[in-house]
Amino acid sequence: MDERWLLSRRKFLHTLAGSGVIAGGDLAWWEAPLLAPRKAFAAEPVRFQFSVPEPTRITLVTSLVQRFNQSQKDFEVKVEFVPQAQARQKLISAVSAGSPPDVCQIWDNWIGQFQGMGAVEDLTSRVKSWKHRDDVQDTAWQTVSAGNAIVSMPLALTLDGIFYRTDRLRELGLKEPTPDWTWDDFLRIAQAFTKASENRYGYGMRGAGTWSVLYPSEFAYANGAEVLKDGKLAINSKEAVDALSWYLDLALKHRVTPPSAATDGFVEIVETFGRGITSMYQHNSGSVGQQKKNVGAANFATVPLPVGPAKKRASFYFSETLTMFKAGRNKEGAWQFVSFMLDDEQSLMYNKTLGLLPPRKSIISKPDFADDPALRGFIASFPFAIVSPYLAYPGWGGRIDSDGVPLIQQAILGKISPQECLDRFAAVLKQEMT
Repeated sequence: MDERWLLSRRKFLHTLAGSGVIAGGDLAWWEAPLLAPRKAFAAEPVRFQFSVPEPTRITLVTSLVQRFNQSQKDFEVKVEFVPQAQARQKLISAVSAGSPPDVCQIWDNWIGQFQGMGAVEDLTSRVKSWKHRDDVQDTAWQTVSAGNAIVSMPLALTLDGIFYRTDRLRELGLKEPTPDWTWDDFLRIAQAFTKASENRYGYGMRGAGTWSVLYPSEFAYANGAEVLKDGKLAINSKEAVDALSWYLDLALKHRVTPPSAATDGFVEIVETFGRGITSMYQHNSGSVGQQKKNVGAANFATVPLPVGPAKKRASFYFSETLTMFKAGRNKEGAWQFVSFMLDDEQSLMYNKTLGLLPPRKSIISKPDFADDPALRGFIASFPFAIVSPYLAYPGWGGRIDSDGVPLIQQAILGKISPQECLDRFAAVLKQEMT
C-alpha cells in the first residue's frame, strides 16, 4: 500500500480527533491498523462496495477494513468507494452483468429492488447460529427481512429528529423545545429564528434526494395520515394532503426556509446549519459528528419530531446495511467480514464516530450513546418510531427517487398543489403494488 496514502489517512484521523469528531482517547484505536498494514498476498479477496465516500467515512472504513485484514489470514477485503449518487445504478449494472461485489454497504430501502431482481443472498441460516442474533433489536431485523427470510444485516440504525441551534436560542432568549413540543411550537421557533434580511432561516427544508419525500411523510403521520391503511394506499388522504399543505407553507407562506429549499439536499441542509444560515433541520443522527465539528457540541441539540394535530407522531426507522449477493464469489469471506463489522468493538466505534445508532441493544445502552445530548432526540424517538412504510413494496424505493422527488420539488416551488402532488405520487406507487 502506498506510504503517502497511509500518511494522509493518519493525518486526517488526527484532524478528526482535533476537531472532536473522534474522541482523543479513541485515536490510537483507529490509527493502529494503519500503522502496520497487513500484506496477505495469498489471502482470498473480498470485494466490498461502500456507498457514502465522504472523508470521515473513508478514513474510518479504511481503518476497519485494515483491522479485519490483520485479524485473520484467510481473507483480504478490498474496498471500493462509490459516490452515493452513482452507487445504486452501479450496483444494478454489476448485478445485471453477474459480477456484483461480495458485500455492499447500502440502505434497507434499496434491498427490495435487489430482492426483486433475485440478487441478494438469503442469510437466514447463517443468522440462526450468529452469536449476537438475540441482541439485535426486533425492529432492526424487520428492516432487513423479506417475508420470513433475512436478506441483509443491519450495520446501523437511523431515525429522524430535529437538530436545533442552542446558541441561537440563547441569543434570542427563547426556551428550548421539549420532547412533547407541537407543530405550533415548531412554527413559532422557526419564525423567531428567521431573519431573511440577514440570510437566516428557521428550517432547512430538503427538496432533493429520497428523504425529501420521507420528511413530509413523517409529518403526515402526526396528522393521522398513513401511507398504507388496512393494506390500501392512503398517501393522498385528506389528512395527508392537509399535512403536506402545512409543511409546504413553511416555504410558501411563512418563508422560514432558504429560497434554495427545492434543490437543497443532504449536503446543503447540513452545511447551511453549520454556517448559521439555518437554525433547525430534519435528519437522522448521521450528521451529529459533522455538527460537533461545525458548530461545537455545546451549540446544538436534538429533539423528537413535533406532535401533530392528531396528538401523535412517527419517525421512520431505516438501517444502513451490509448486504451480500448470490453471485458473489467469496461468500464465506464476505460473511466473516460482516460478522466482524457487527462485533462489539467495531459496532461501537463505527456508530459512535459517525453519530449513528447501533442495532445491538447491549451497545446502544452504553454511555457513549445513552448520555450524549446530541443523540437525545433520537433515543427519545424509539417509542414511536416505525419501520418506513415505503419498504412495503420492492419497487417503491426506486419510484421515490424517480417520481416522488420531482413532484415534491414542484410542490415546494408552488407549481403544483399538495393534492395534485400526492394524487400523482399515489398513482405511481399503485402501479408497483400489482
